[in-house]
Amino acid sequence: MLAVAKLVSKQLKKNGYSIGYFRLFEHLRRIDHEMLGRKFRYNRDVWWKTLFKELRLERMDPKWIHSLTLLYWKVYAANSPPFRDAEPTARKLKRAGYKLGIVSDSDGTPGMKRKRIRQVSFHNLFEAIVVAGEDTPRVKPGHESFSLIARKLRVQPRSCIYVGDNPRTDIEGAKAVGMISVIVQRRGNHGGDPDHRVSRLRAVPGLVRSIQRLP
Repeated sequence: MLAVAKLVSKQLKKNGYSIGYFRLFEHLRRIDHEMLGRKFRYNRDVWWKTLFKELRLERMDPKWIHSLTLLYWKVYAANSPPFRDAEPTARKLKRAGYKLGIVSDSDGTPGMKRKRIRQVSFHNLFEAIVVAGEDTPRVKPGHESFSLIARKLRVQPRSCIYVGDNPRTDIEGAKAVGMISVIVQRRGNHGGDPDHRVSRLRAVPGLVRSIQRLP
């Protein structure tokens, strides 16, 4: 967000508006916080429109506003690599014969989330991908995306183990369709009522084996 604020500040300066990037960053951070939980929280076009309205710059070209969203996701993708334990964990599960799938919320820009997933070097380990809010009517924790990934993998939801890091969107949705839910505890994401908790993603293969041994 800070990197994009710097770029936007330069663009505004070219258009005759002198607004420091840190001021833009503070506005965006607050707007992002206020939008959490709202139905358009992932739509960055709304970010910019809200920002420019607050700054009394309401006559901005909609095409330019959308170009800022595309720029945001480009910078975001370049600065947000997968967690280090993601690839080795996925490969270990794949070698063990498990079917792997991804359920992720829409970025608010149609096709963007799927594009970003495909930029990950090991995306081909996953047999199915569901983008909630695009492939389904609702984002997580709406249960449709969890049911859909099970259908795509050709398994019953009760045979699935869903691993996530958001106690509300991941756990509520998975449990609603009967999946076993696992939380990876990162960034103070406490709360929720998962079936299992792990401190790191590398612990998931061992947990899966122990769940299989349960009567």
